[in-house]
Amino acid sequence: ELVPAGSPLDPLPSWAELVTLEVKPDRIDDFLKAINADVSGCRDKSLDPGCLRFDVLRDRDEPNKFHGHVVFVDDDAVTHHFTMAHFKAWADFVTSGGVVSQAITM
Repeated sequence: ELVPAGSPLDPLPSWAELVTLEVKPDRIDDFLKAINADVSGCRDKSLDPGCLRFDVLRDRDEPNKFHGHVVFVDDDAVTHHFTMAHFKAWADFVTSGGVVSQAITM
């Protein structure tokens, strides 16, 4: 049995994403504000009940590079997340040109 009944992963989530991104050095503070808003909102089950996990780590060797991992129960949960104000904070940062590069693995 891959996932025991009643475990936190029952049912097994169907949507996950790994992200590596590089932020413009002069936009790190803006990035941290935007990503903290998105992560905090996503972890609040009253706002984003379908988000199971959202972590962001800073690269030790390259301080303007970050690695993220987000897991949702299904596609509907992702669609809901994209409508939330906390996601808009992140999307606005990206649109403003603060990201140098971004690689996404699903």
